[in-house]
Amino acid sequence: MLKKRTLIMVICLFFTCLVFAVNFEIGFQGFYDFEEFNDRIGVKIYHLAPNFDFVADIGFYSDDKYSFYESDYYFDHYFLIENGYITFRSFNNNIKFSSGIKDLQDEINSPYSLFFSSEKISQPYLELGYEDEHMFYDTRWIQLTSPSNKHFTEPKSMNYKTYGLKFGDFRFGYQDAVVYNREFDFFYLFNPLPVYFSQEIRASGNTMPWAEEGKNDNSLMGFFIDYDKPTYYFYSQLLFDDFNTNRFFYPERTQNPDKIAFSSGMTFKTKAGNFGLHGALATQYTFEPGGGPSYTVYPLNKYYDKIINYKENYIGYKYGENAASILVDYLYTYNNRFDIYSSFETVFSGSKSPTKNIAPLVEGTHFLDEDTLEKSFIYTISANLYFKFFELNLSANLGKIFNELIYDDTNDCFVPSQTDKDLLNVDVGFKVKF
Repeated sequence: MLKKRTLIMVICLFFTCLVFAVNFEIGFQGFYDFEEFNDRIGVKIYHLAPNFDFVADIGFYSDDKYSFYESDYYFDHYFLIENGYITFRSFNNNIKFSSGIKDLQDEINSPYSLFFSSEKISQPYLELGYEDEHMFYDTRWIQLTSPSNKHFTEPKSMNYKTYGLKFGDFRFGYQDAVVYNREFDFFYLFNPLPVYFSQEIRASGNTMPWAEEGKNDNSLMGFFIDYDKPTYYFYSQLLFDDFNTNRFFYPERTQNPDKIAFSSGMTFKTKAGNFGLHGALATQYTFEPGGGPSYTVYPLNKYYDKIINYKENYIGYKYGENAASILVDYLYTYNNRFDIYSSFETVFSGSKSPTKNIAPLVEGTHFLDEDTLEKSFIYTISANLYFKFFELNLSANLGKIFNELIYDDTNDCFVPSQTDKDLLNVDVGFKVKF
């Protein structure tokens, strides 16, 4: 059976490459943390053209993160579809249609993007977009958990929109997102108005014949600017999950917490390399469920007895609520043949409840105000060598985590502990391109 399946896979790959005249890559990465060794084998088929993109990217992993019922057929590996999508663009490249499974990407080029995490979480999606020399618009539907999901009782999806203006190298944009417990919403995807209006017009409290019951959707909004010049790149991004306007209009009333996040950074592009400084923060309770589902991929922190890493669950800022981070980095590239990257990151993180609403109604805003916080300091260095049909990769992480966050099963949240953790990881890999 194994030989038969392997032969079928090879034949399918060969004819796909032949018919579409696509590129083919196969790569290997080894991960060693001085306790155990794991590997990733990547297979990628892609064709990138001015008006059409075809990408199929699968990774086979040997770690024990997931249990795969047919792992014996893949030499004790499980596989993930990391990217599998097609994109069509009009002949003048103004209009775009894209669908499949893809890494969720934000508008800004940052390690701390707020609407979509830089952790590269891949989900099924449908995207429509338009861009010209003056403006751009993008609308996406994204499936988070399907109606037939084995572990979670309700489906979960989201929609995202971007409206932006361009002034040469400067861009300004408005972003909004909404998460809901159903599979699809026509209003959110195709209505070009911001989410707020689509929610309000259908609210159950309206005396209108089209008012709808049972829609407890959670919406977020924000803004970004960026400025991309040949010598530098600057960006800032602001996200509002909830904002306390009572402080201005009704100071005597309940002062609910501000749920906001902010990210900003700059990269200087010089002949000696690119030098970057990036920072971000999010107040406590941001991304938690409020009037609707949480801004997370999964509705719970656990399935079976397995804990979901919160960095892989948050849709937005990868460190989630109640966190602040700073990253200093450097990248040097030589004639597209060699590059070296180095960074140092500092992160402070407090208690967080990704999928459970624990926000108080009257206590105001909280941010890193606990007696004990997780503190991490991580240094990263990597180098890549590029040849015509071959690529070699080497990287290492060295650092320390103080008061590491652990999952509190009783309260269903992540809290700082009294445990410290040393980090030392070495990754080696290569890639062959055809």
